[in-house]
Amino acid sequence: MREAAAATPTIPAFLIFVLWLGVAVLVTVGVGASLGRGAFPGDFAARADPIRQRAYDALHRQDPFAAERPGEIRHFDGRFGANRFLTLLHVLPGGVFLVLAPLQFSSRLRNRHIRFHRWSGRALLVIAFAATLAGLVFGLRTPYGGAWETAAISLFGGLFLAFLVRAFLAIRRRQVERHREWMIRAFSLAIGISTVRIVGMAFDVFLTPAGFRPKEIFTLSLWTGWTLTLAAAELWIRYSRSRIGALTPSTTG
Repeated sequence: MREAAAATPTIPAFLIFVLWLGVAVLVTVGVGASLGRGAFPGDFAARADPIRQRAYDALHRQDPFAAERPGEIRHFDGRFGANRFLTLLHVLPGGVFLVLAPLQFSSRLRNRHIRFHRWSGRALLVIAFAATLAGLVFGLRTPYGGAWETAAISLFGGLFLAFLVRAFLAIRRRQVERHREWMIRAFSLAIGISTVRIVGMAFDVFLTPAGFRPKEIFTLSLWTGWTLTLAAAELWIRYSRSRIGALTPSTTG
């Protein structure tokens, strides 16, 4: 038995630390953005724009569309300012989801407080649907980036809800490992919005001086950020699956 246990592959502690560090950074970025947009629905981007300008000055970059930027920011902020209720329904539950969802992956908390894990999971399902449906309204009715934004919001928002439903159905069938994998995919799309923001800042600094306009950078960031985060989640699932063991549909945990 000892030899079998020793031969069982394990996930290196350093890799787990790096993973959780990355999650913490993305959650912090996402929650900060949620609080900022919640506090200033109609002008959050305008308030944050001086930070962008300081970054441009520090990197000695020039914005060829600087004269157009105030109008672009008003356009971007305007759709949130004109729909304050939907904005709050999107960003505040979204921030709560980002804070609570990582706790669902804690085996220590799950083993010691299984009832909390179950009830918080149900609450997160309701919160996620409320936040996502409100977000879909912006992407479908008032897209800043046009058809490409609508396509990205529809695709990744739809996948997020589908992953949550698959996770819920799996745990109802006591398929614990399948539940875990679908939740990882769903959570990756939730924190993917933070990746979108980080990628967007990098694209802005390096692509704007090359002639890319704000709407082009915004839509490119949506597709790139969500794709990268979902791909990383899929790689982690495949890697950890080989370490944790084969799927067992009847596993109860």
